[in-house]
Amino acid sequence: MEKTSKKSGFSTPKNNTEYRRTNEESPFFSFSNAEIPISGKWLIDLEQQKPSSRKYLPLSNLRVVNNSSAAISIFVNQKLEGVTIPAGTIISLDRFSIGAFQSLRILSLDGSAVIDANLIKISCWREGIVIDQAFKRMHKAFFGFLGGK
Repeated sequence: MEKTSKKSGFSTPKNNTEYRRTNEESPFFSFSNAEIPISGKWLIDLEQQKPSSRKYLPLSNLRVVNNSSAAISIFVNQKLEGVTIPAGTIISLDRFSIGAFQSLRILSLDGSAVIDANLIKISCWREGIVIDQAFKRMHKAFFGFLGGK
């Protein structure tokens, strides 16, 4: 639906998908794998697969439970360098070790076995901003405004 301005006569599209980003902590967004073929990959795009995550993106924390018999690698934001997770382990990564992310690529490192469905569980979330982070942002913005660094 378009609105037409009386003064200019130009039409402006109405945005029906408005949302506001927030600095609050996010809920947990959980994923379980479908069957991953030999040396196959699994792609998670948070914005597409969990539309409610858009409000909180980018996320900052990741917990991976690898109950399969194969080692996997996780590539945050589909970068070239990944984190290897051995078979049968649980690993947690935070914003200091992986930075912020919006997508994940999981690659099976086992060249001889299929990873069955629901053996890899991934939980993603974002921490809320604590007072130290809020003060740091305010300090940076204030001195940036004054021409400082």
